[in-house]
Amino acid sequence: MKMPAKPLTPEQKADADRLKAIFSKQRELTQAALADELGFSNQSAVSQYLNGKIPLNVDAAIKFAEKLCCSVSDFSPSIQKEIDKISSFSTRYIKTTLSNQWDAYVKAPEEKREVVSFILHDANPEWVDSDARAYVAALEVKALKWINQCKSQAQQKKA
Repeated sequence: MKMPAKPLTPEQKADADRLKAIFSKQRELTQAALADELGFSNQSAVSQYLNGKIPLNVDAAIKFAEKLCCSVSDFSPSIQKEIDKISSFSTRYIKTTLSNQWDAYVKAPEEKREVVSFILHDANPEWVDSDARAYVAALEVKALKWINQCKSQAQQKKA
C-alpha cells in the first residue's frame, strides 16, 4: 500500500508559487517544452513542481534556474542557502575580494600583469599594436553585451 505524500511546508509552497510566477513570465515556454529541456520524462513533473505537489530540491532548483535564466534565490531562498553551504566546502570555492585579486595579480607572470595594466590604464606600451588594441576593444564590447543582457534579464524578473 502506497503511503500518502508528506504535505509541503508553507515555505515550500511559497517557493513553488514564486517559481510558477517566474515561469509564467516566459510567454513562449510551455511546461512540456520545459520538461524536455530539463530532462524530465513528461510535463507532469514540471506541473507538480510549479503547483506545489512535490517539493523542490537542489538538483531540480538548479535546473529550473538555469532554464528560466534566474537565480535559485529568486524562488527559493532556503534552497539557495543550502547551495551556498554546499559550495563553501568545495575545493574550488574562491571568494573574490580585492585582496584576492591583488594577490593573483602579484603572483601572475609579468606578461599577464602587463596585459592587465594595459587594459586597466588604457596605456599604449610599445608591444601593443593595432591588432592587440582591436582585440581588447572586441573583448570589452563582448563583456558589455553580456553585462547588459544580464541586467536586462534581471529587470525583466523584477517587472
